[in-house]
Amino acid sequence: MCGFAVAIGWPEANATVTQLIEGILHRGDITDPLFAPLPNVAMCTRRLRIVDAVHGVQPQVSFYGRLAVSFNGEIYNHIELRHELEALGVGFRTSSDTEVLANALQVWGHRALERFNGMYAFVAVDLVSGEFLAARDPFGVKPLYVMQQGAGFLFCSEMKPLLDTVPVGDVMLLPPGYALSRKTCARFKSPVFPRVDTPVENSPKALDAILRAAVERRLPPDLPVATLFSGGIDSTLVAHYTREFRPEAPGYFVGGTDAPDYVYAAAYAEKTGYDLRMVDFDPQSDEAFAMIDDAVVVTESFEPNLIRGAVCSLAASRQMRDDGYRVALCGEGADELFCGYAPLEVAFNESHAEGQPIRDEVLGLMNRVSLQRVDRCSMRYQVETREPFLDPAVVNYALNLEAGSLVRDLNGLPTGKMPLRDLYDLYPNALPTSIRDRTKVPFGEGAGLNVGPKDSAWKQRFDAAISDAELVEGKALFAGFNVQSKEELFYLLRLAQAFDITRVPHLRDRAWISVPVMQHLEKLKAHPHFSL
Repeated sequence: MCGFAVAIGWPEANATVTQLIEGILHRGDITDPLFAPLPNVAMCTRRLRIVDAVHGVQPQVSFYGRLAVSFNGEIYNHIELRHELEALGVGFRTSSDTEVLANALQVWGHRALERFNGMYAFVAVDLVSGEFLAARDPFGVKPLYVMQQGAGFLFCSEMKPLLDTVPVGDVMLLPPGYALSRKTCARFKSPVFPRVDTPVENSPKALDAILRAAVERRLPPDLPVATLFSGGIDSTLVAHYTREFRPEAPGYFVGGTDAPDYVYAAAYAEKTGYDLRMVDFDPQSDEAFAMIDDAVVVTESFEPNLIRGAVCSLAASRQMRDDGYRVALCGEGADELFCGYAPLEVAFNESHAEGQPIRDEVLGLMNRVSLQRVDRCSMRYQVETREPFLDPAVVNYALNLEAGSLVRDLNGLPTGKMPLRDLYDLYPNALPTSIRDRTKVPFGEGAGLNVGPKDSAWKQRFDAAISDAELVEGKALFAGFNVQSKEELFYLLRLAQAFDITRVPHLRDRAWISVPVMQHLEKLKAHPHFSL
């Protein structure tokens, strides 16, 4: 939805926040007026106008003027919450979800966080006491970074503006599902992750209704919507349900007709008349390789799994923006929840107890990889991308399924995402069996970006750019960042040119899962898209 900057107890708050906003202009199409309600307190938003575009100016102030809220994201159940608050006598001036958030916090305090279905990061300032509450959604779809100096706090939606504006001090990441006040930082209770004692029995019809409703909740009522489409199991389901409500919604496919994913995407388009829009991308071209610099700076990362996909995501987001779209839907979260990755397939094939901790770890890292890519790449071009698979109803359904419902042996291989594959049998005239029976292909590879470890064209680029001796020197220079390859070093060098990476502690904590590889080595080797 936007980006914001908030200073609390910070010297020269107005000037500091103004400079921070200059660093995130790409995240919206209008800068709301700076709000300075107290000494050394300032709030400002670069807003992407979606919900109540005219009146949703931020910060929104709660009824009786107690709280001011700067907010990035969408509260999908804001209409239901509005009705509940109105029944309690709360009045509203706008139709914005930000005002609902402000009023919910005033009425229910931090317990309001238990009620939100959405993706969000916000800072709420008490205009009487000067206290604040900052929070981030349970998966960390939306980013929030903070600097603290003494009793002062400085918040921003991206890291680089903080580093460029404040010459000393570390930039800290507010973890997903955490709330921060002046006195404490703790995980809050939310609508996701409430595991049950009795496992849920898989029912394609039940999941069909749950996922359809999750998609419907994410459709903007008065704006056109697009989908990111690869022809994979997940993005095809999102496209299918989207088109039940918006038949005209197009899908954006990154790559050419020779891309591995194209045959599947074309099969769905031919079967249904889908408006499939091709986003030109030649992964072997100098232009594609040159996009790395932009991808690194935009995503504020050097994680290879993030950067590879970001090169493609940026191309799709730019095209959607140029075509007039502000809202898009994607399939992120399905692989993590329904076991689409080889380590999850192998582990859950052993037992639920074996798989659950690995899945928890994978879900906990989404904010550092796939969701960071989605947010940064789409917001770089003023597109808000929404993730139906992360709806609390979908999440809780998936987390409470038994291992045998998630993963089955097919052709001698443990195969995940079985509940999603079963949905295809409900719609044989719309959903191709060729997509249902697919194996997982990472987004970049599906677009044609061959990143295999054995002399792929992508790997050869980094081999040519960095010598063996330079890799040794780079590992020593960036010893705390655990560089593993020339590709990682290439990305890290570019990131270090963009800002002072030594002031971002979480970059040293790599976004890796601790899957017991050696325990399942032979089974993992059998997977075509798993590499050591």
